[in-house]
Amino acid sequence: MFVLALLGATESQAEEPHTPPRVTAPAPSDAPPASMPAASPSSGETDPSGMPIADYQTRRYEPAGFPLLGGNSDIGFQFGVVGTLTKFGDGAIPYVWNMDLVLAASVKGGPAGTELAQQKYSLQIDIPHVLDNVRTTPMLAYSRTVDSPYFGRGNANQAVIPAQSSGQEGRFFQFLAREVRFRSPTRLTIKRPYYAMLAPTFRFEDPVAYEGSRLALDAQTVTRSGAPLIRGLHSAPVAGLAGGLVIDSRDNEFFPHRGMFHQVGVRYVQGFPLDGDIQYGGAGVNLAGYVPLGGPFVFAGRAVADFEFGRVPFYDLFMGGPFNSIELPGGPNGIRGVPIGRYSGLVKVVGNAEIRAMLLHFHFLDQRFRIGGATFFDAGRVFDEYSFHAPRDGRGIGLKYGVGAGTYIQWGDAAVFRIELAYSPDAVAENPGFPFGLYVEDGVMF
Repeated sequence: MFVLALLGATESQAEEPHTPPRVTAPAPSDAPPASMPAASPSSGETDPSGMPIADYQTRRYEPAGFPLLGGNSDIGFQFGVVGTLTKFGDGAIPYVWNMDLVLAASVKGGPAGTELAQQKYSLQIDIPHVLDNVRTTPMLAYSRTVDSPYFGRGNANQAVIPAQSSGQEGRFFQFLAREVRFRSPTRLTIKRPYYAMLAPTFRFEDPVAYEGSRLALDAQTVTRSGAPLIRGLHSAPVAGLAGGLVIDSRDNEFFPHRGMFHQVGVRYVQGFPLDGDIQYGGAGVNLAGYVPLGGPFVFAGRAVADFEFGRVPFYDLFMGGPFNSIELPGGPNGIRGVPIGRYSGLVKVVGNAEIRAMLLHFHFLDQRFRIGGATFFDAGRVFDEYSFHAPRDGRGIGLKYGVGAGTYIQWGDAAVFRIELAYSPDAVAENPGFPFGLYVEDGVMF
């Protein structure tokens, strides 16, 4: 999401002298430690971009209510409102607690013209100090997407509509997705920078295939072994539990300049009823590192691998991650430029390389801003089977890639927004004649 303007942000219940309010990006569910020594801007210290170090000492509440504009080439133009309340003070990093309410929708061109493509409502509370060494981030969300993408399984599926297709025009590679999700990832400090993670999730999935669509056709297809090609095309409660290890030595949660952020985890997912067609295990690894290159420039690299086995529903075949599930391999958190859902399979591998920097800083209407930029290269692929030579994966390396550049805008201490344009040959599946993905999102990608 991208914040357009701040409405009525006022300080309430101030415990120390006035500090200008600012917006706060929702904290990652696997965010970093929150009780390291903190410096105050009065110390005179500055970060590599020349800005004073964030003030974690002054006790204050920072509420805000503001509209948002954003979206990307996958979901269309996004609009909505956000309410946020953050408490700072006493050296707590990144804050004492933060609460965000998001009400958002998006519009995009559809078969009959512009349509309400996505609705998403969420409430998240991030409590870094629920105990001295425990951080938890419960979140409740509802989403409805009328054009959720499904192009088929495998790394070599073709975005070509069969000549004999009798489905609804413009819906061949889409389905209706509805979901209610609750999750509460919780992190326990072992000994910095080592942390244990436990992430329970409960969701209610209600997907609907459009008549004659790729999903409807695949639902009627069986594999060589006689098993159904896809599972999960029905309403079902789904529970999951993930656990694992986090190594986090980043110097800054919101725009790191040095350190590492590694996550390794396993998970179990069970649909209901217990004898239904959703029951699987998974394992994921997400390795990220940050190296200063001199001045404000930073090299950021990430490697992600995700493995699923068992009776996996089709909507989880293009998702992955040790604890916080994200779209893979495509989309704004995977291979930028490749549409979400373009490729799906049991194994997903993605690599990202980025050179980023915050180059300018200034004050506007008593708010502190930084502006920077980045260039990036993303690549990866999926494997539909563990034989690693499934016909649906094709032959050869089969590498998918995206390359591009973007702009970073940091508002205050914690709100970071990115605007990115990525070229990928696979983008034509979503935007014929315009092989680019456009993303307006909150936070750095990793």
